[in-house]
Amino acid sequence: MSYTYHAYGLTIRVPFACPALTPVDTGCVAPGVDVTGADVVVGEGLVPRRLRAPQASEASWDAAPGLFLLRGGRRAGRFLVEADAVTFERNPGCEDAILARHFTDQVLAALLRHRGLLVLHANAVEVPGGVIVIGGESGAGKSTTLAALRDRGGRMLSDDVTALRPGGAPRSVEVLPGVAQTHLAEDAAEGLGYTVDPAQLQPWRRMKAAILTHDGMAWRAGRLRALYVLRLSRADDVVLTQVSGGDKFHALQECMYGPMFTEEHPALFPLMSTVVNTVPFFWLERPAGRWSIGEVGDAIFGSVPELVL
Repeated sequence: MSYTYHAYGLTIRVPFACPALTPVDTGCVAPGVDVTGADVVVGEGLVPRRLRAPQASEASWDAAPGLFLLRGGRRAGRFLVEADAVTFERNPGCEDAILARHFTDQVLAALLRHRGLLVLHANAVEVPGGVIVIGGESGAGKSTTLAALRDRGGRMLSDDVTALRPGGAPRSVEVLPGVAQTHLAEDAAEGLGYTVDPAQLQPWRRMKAAILTHDGMAWRAGRLRALYVLRLSRADDVVLTQVSGGDKFHALQECMYGPMFTEEHPALFPLMSTVVNTVPFFWLERPAGRWSIGEVGDAIFGSVPELVL
């Protein structure tokens, strides 16, 4: 049995269910998108345990230009990611739910990179005036900020993995709709009024709850209007600082998802330059010792006049 989904502008066919992805028959696909075929087919086959000549490696993965190998563990299997295809090999104790988690959390990000998109470790939300992208290190509060902006009427585009492409208008950048799932720590979920089912908690994400967001998604790509990099601070107040000059490149690189190889720079540089030259960037520091999410939202909407809720 196979399942066909739409995510990040791609039609993807996989042989296991991925509840956080959007089936193409739900009516949530943007008009004009061809869902009769598949841009990417995920199939079973033999996958090596390691790449022959990786340029970057960690315990669970190897990477090289155009290749990504994920070792998903005994309850999943191994994935080999290329530009137009993903091959996976099941382990004897494989569970489809674990396969789906690895696919949506890591494999999709590598696939998007191989297809020439600019992939950020960031969240995105659409508001009147455009799309806000929120980057920062794990634990900085990206998903909490996203959830708070959704509560103010914004519509989610992506959580954790955000993909950018050149826009239809000159010198514009679009943010693609991604996986319909966000991850919140229990205290953040409670602070925002969510009831967390223990079954939603994910130990591999520091016990964050996985919350499906199909009902709060934006299904069309939106124009990028501002990028914020969240940081924790020892200060008592929320501090917003606009980034300028070469610091914008540093801020963008701080948000990049996964390793970038020298061979990939020429293809991505025009898009990175458009982002840096046309979109306002901000450092957004929030107090580590207290709940400040309302002030973070106020700071975001006070920074760019076009962004309103």
